[in-house]
Amino acid sequence: MDRSLEYLSDYAASLSYNGLTDSAVRAVKQRFIDSIGCAIGGYTAEPCKIARRLCSSTGSPLTARVIGSLFRTTPEMAAFANSTMVRYLDFNDAYRVKDAGHPSDAIPAVLATGEAVHADGKALITATVLAYEVQCRIIEETVLDQKGWDQPVYVVLGSALGAGKLFGLTREQLGNAAALSLTPNMALYQNRVGELSMWKAAAAGMAARQGIFAALVAQEGMTGPEEAIEGQYGLMNQVTGQFSIEPLGGNGMPFRISRTNIKTFPVRDSCQLVARTALELRKQVAPEDIRSLHIKTYSSAYRWAVEPKQLWEPKTRETADHSIPFSIAAAILDGEVSPQTFSRGRFLAPDVLDLMGRMHIENDPDFSAQTPDVRNCSIEATTVSGETRTAHCTLTAEDIERGMTDEEVAAKFIGLVQDILTPAQTRTTLDMLWRLEELDDAARILDNLEA
Repeated sequence: MDRSLEYLSDYAASLSYNGLTDSAVRAVKQRFIDSIGCAIGGYTAEPCKIARRLCSSTGSPLTARVIGSLFRTTPEMAAFANSTMVRYLDFNDAYRVKDAGHPSDAIPAVLATGEAVHADGKALITATVLAYEVQCRIIEETVLDQKGWDQPVYVVLGSALGAGKLFGLTREQLGNAAALSLTPNMALYQNRVGELSMWKAAAAGMAARQGIFAALVAQEGMTGPEEAIEGQYGLMNQVTGQFSIEPLGGNGMPFRISRTNIKTFPVRDSCQLVARTALELRKQVAPEDIRSLHIKTYSSAYRWAVEPKQLWEPKTRETADHSIPFSIAAAILDGEVSPQTFSRGRFLAPDVLDLMGRMHIENDPDFSAQTPDVRNCSIEATTVSGETRTAHCTLTAEDIERGMTDEEVAAKFIGLVQDILTPAQTRTTLDMLWRLEELDDAARILDNLEA
């Protein structure tokens, strides 16, 4: 194995629950609750229905269930359907440094594998921390989007190692699982360009599915390319550019799962701050009094704010939840950006499109220089009478790490599941997940999630 594969396999094999911090354990609980809430919230969407229809029954003793339907299928297909549901609303957590990704896309791979092998809560927590740590470290080091690759590249590796940990793979098998997840599974960034399709959500499911498959074939003795990361045609030389996988969390170094951002709004990570800033501006000026809007943001958000043109007149929900102009318009006109914003088709409404047409967005060099430690957004409104009103909001690394309170996470979960789960199911699920380390069998989580 190359040095990076050796380091990953050693780290994955040695990570234990006893080596985790209290903050990492709490972060896992919050993100399990958030991810399952997002999955239930996306249950009725067409891409999620398609994913569920693809799940067939199996005679294998190794099975897992689909959230909501509780249909029993292979762990790989359960992860595909569940991760597609988690991702659909664009409401699950994000991590943005040099690049951005959604590490919780791998939680369904951990959950499906955990159910299949009847893992306990401590094993689920450990595998989740592992999956997050690997993904977040590479996000800190690479700029996949600028090179034409999409974030499932991170997810497939995290899913493979998280699943492999639960399958009890040896150090050598974990290295092979990592190599077998990366070599055949590079995702194109075309998934996020132009008018976005249903595959935006399903790409995450495919990564979770393929991660489990890589762990399964490694468990059976399949070997992978020994220099899958550092070799001449490996990940670094063909996809990411050079980076160091070291150091990963533990032994006094914080685990990165606590630094991921649990979203407040069901929109792209780079739209979170602009939506909040727009809501602040709304307190100062009525929508009908606005003549024009001037928005300043930072470079990694700006890069996808102006182009492609579809972001300025979205035709699909998938495009709209990636649109900075739409996020601002919805916040100002409606006073909220919620799942209902999209179910009502607000991105097609004339008043929304009219306000989007009166916006100008620019990249502020000072704001760009402050990232990733501080993200800034400023929105200036010029009124019909010629006056100006300005809102300026920031988001720091400390804000993200402090994150939502447990009460806020629970409230988000309740709002997402209220039309699908009963109040009793909701209370039981929350109670179980807040005490995840006490769980004796991962299957108990699914027992309570029938729509």
